[in-house]
Amino acid sequence: MLLMTDPVVRPGALTAEECARLIEIFEAAPGIPPARLAGGVESGIRVCRALWIDDLPETAWAFARIARLVADVNRDVYRFDLEDFREGMQILRYDEPIRGHAAGQYDIHVDIGGSGHSATRKLSVSVQLSPPEAYAGGALEIESDGMLRPAPRDTGAAVLFPSFVRHRVAPLESGTRYALVAWVHGPAFR
Repeated sequence: MLLMTDPVVRPGALTAEECARLIEIFEAAPGIPPARLAGGVESGIRVCRALWIDDLPETAWAFARIARLVADVNRDVYRFDLEDFREGMQILRYDEPIRGHAAGQYDIHVDIGGSGHSATRKLSVSVQLSPPEAYAGGALEIESDGMLRPAPRDTGAAVLFPSFVRHRVAPLESGTRYALVAWVHGPAFR
């Protein structure tokens, strides 16, 4: 029996070609800054690069696919009162540790926050863009039954989970890992 806090996995949410297209969009963007925590704080808790993408003609297909995925999973599993994407999606790049730089990672956290856009996040989505052989370590781990469990590493696999569920990206050991992340918003949980 699936609990409301359990993640839902959807293999093949994006094709390998679509994943490669999102990686190309990331790599073509100039000067992508390090990702920051809420309030614009740069920290060793979150070590990756983040490219915000908006629902524009070149990315509308990705927004449509993720919106359809969210609608299907929410209808079949969570049944949350959802409204919209209030913020763009992010393409993230986690890099291996080199020359004194920390390994790409995101320490254990939740996506729902106390203010701003993060306060209305209800459902989190993470899509694996990299082929599994492109990196070691760096697993997305989601808490279920009090244990951190790794998400699938298959290219194009999506994992959806309530934004209040604890999760992390373990430190990357080698290679580069790309992911697409999004949050769907709605009225406060009651």
